[in-house]
Amino acid sequence: MNVGIDLGTTNTVAGWMNIFGNIEFLEFDDGRTYLPSCVFFDRGNVIVGSKAAEKAAENPAAFVSESKVYMDDRKKFWEADGKRYRAEDIAFEILRKVRMTLSEKFPEEKSFNAVVTVPAKFGEDQIRRTASALKRAGIGLIEIIKEPVAAVLAFNDDSFRPGDSVYVIDFGGGTVDAALVELTGTGGVTGFNVIAADGNRHLGGKNLDEVITGILLEQFRECSGQNLLDENTTWGSARKKTRRIITDAAQELKKRLFGCSREKACAELGSVCEICGKKDSCCSGECFTAEISFDEYLSEADEIYEKLKELIMSEQVMDKRPEHVIFVGGMSADPYLRQFIASTFDGSSVIFAGDVCRGDSYLSVIARGAAIKACDENIHIVNKLLNSLGLICRGKNGMYMDPVISAGTDIDTDFEERHVYTNNGRFETEMRFEVYEYNGDPEDFDNLEYRKIGEFVFNDINPADTGKQKIEAVFRFDEKGVLTVCAEDLNDHNRSVEVSFEI
Repeated sequence: MNVGIDLGTTNTVAGWMNIFGNIEFLEFDDGRTYLPSCVFFDRGNVIVGSKAAEKAAENPAAFVSESKVYMDDRKKFWEADGKRYRAEDIAFEILRKVRMTLSEKFPEEKSFNAVVTVPAKFGEDQIRRTASALKRAGIGLIEIIKEPVAAVLAFNDDSFRPGDSVYVIDFGGGTVDAALVELTGTGGVTGFNVIAADGNRHLGGKNLDEVITGILLEQFRECSGQNLLDENTTWGSARKKTRRIITDAAQELKKRLFGCSREKACAELGSVCEICGKKDSCCSGECFTAEISFDEYLSEADEIYEKLKELIMSEQVMDKRPEHVIFVGGMSADPYLRQFIASTFDGSSVIFAGDVCRGDSYLSVIARGAAIKACDENIHIVNKLLNSLGLICRGKNGMYMDPVISAGTDIDTDFEERHVYTNNGRFETEMRFEVYEYNGDPEDFDNLEYRKIGEFVFNDINPADTGKQKIEAVFRFDEKGVLTVCAEDLNDHNRSVEVSFEI
């Protein structure tokens, strides 16, 4: 069975096309069609989703959320029950929950294969880690596609025509993506070419939640005398639990503000009064009331909105003046951004996911697009390579980056690039190659930003004079959209090796 999965920073959604050609979505334990992308470690058990979120206040240290933003950070891990979990391990637990729920829904199905979405700013290292987590969860990979492309697929109707361009702004809980997609095809739209992409994996709705949380924590400090503003210096289980309650309240107040931006949003939080240092002189009826106005919120969130505006209004996009603009993601209900986007792209047809989709169904837009792709082999997607790819080599003057594929190159399943390397020293019996993603000028190695994604070693090479040993490296993107790198000894065609990626 083929499905589409949006492995989101905040929520995960899975959908499929039924026999009538309609997209349905998987319901999880609480009957909702989205699974919160979080886990709670409970004495050897890993709890996933809404039940994990419910337990977060009990023990915040055992709770992990928004791990997706660390998918390429090998230094980041969470410790629980004597084990270390990295971002791809958390992704595995979430996807395993999806796989189990699918099996319960369709007990007659023996296997599930998926089109999985990733942010526009995901590089090859992050894509491979996502693919690895999917495989570990027992789900086959059909293809990995970028989230903005999935959004275009979800809204692809008669108003979209070949030759049009669609600008997708995907503002989620933990990341923001912006991609310009050019539509191609004959008769109808069947081709999707990503011609520009940008984003920020550390900017999302959570940052606006933190703004409101900061306001509420300051109100609580003034009311109770308890300073919980710095999470790193908040000690004691009761105080940590109180901070978590206020953090959760901030998310709810944000939703209320977005629903009625001209009024104040309020919430009574009597449970936080347990740690109040002014109980004896309290005049608020022993019930702390958190409140915030939209103007107060906008004032504190101004810096975040300015970063978003700068990202959205890239020079290439503004010069292109796209025919269509789509605003999706958990933050697509934000009235301030809706007004900004509508005025900025006056003249374009603007689709707000929150207007088209009822209730929480706006959270399923990306999964809908993935499900459509999973069931239609005629859809062809061409992506632009986000980061440059190359090999770090050692020459007479030290280390240097040898570029193989430049950022911005159009990548599809037919793409292949070959490079031949020779030995620098006489009679070498081993040649080692390290594959990197990088940004910057390869001629200026000292100021280059790069990340190692894999390596391969040829050993027991027949000794040869300098420049006589020849190794050909082949960079290829398979039909799943995943990078593979292999190499062949041109002096001995029976010898080849595949890159060992650092998963």
